[in-house]
Amino acid sequence: MGVAQNTAPTIPVNVGVVLDLDDLNGKIALSCINMALSDFYASHGSYKTRLVLKTRNSMKDVVGAAAAGSLLCPSS
Repeated sequence: MGVAQNTAPTIPVNVGVVLDLDDLNGKIALSCINMALSDFYASHGSYKTRLVLKTRNSMKDVVGAAAAGSLLCPSS
């Protein structure tokens, strides 16, 4: 069954994701998040907003995670 695609412009919504990408669990989590977003937008094509993942690696360290998180939020 084909689904008509919406050609209306989309509104990007940036979302920060900090995961340990050096670990298999972090890679699996990111893959699951991407698949879930893909499935969601495939069945809700009329939504104008689109989540844009801004992914950072925590590098197996809480300090690295905090630093990665701070890069996701630009200072005012």
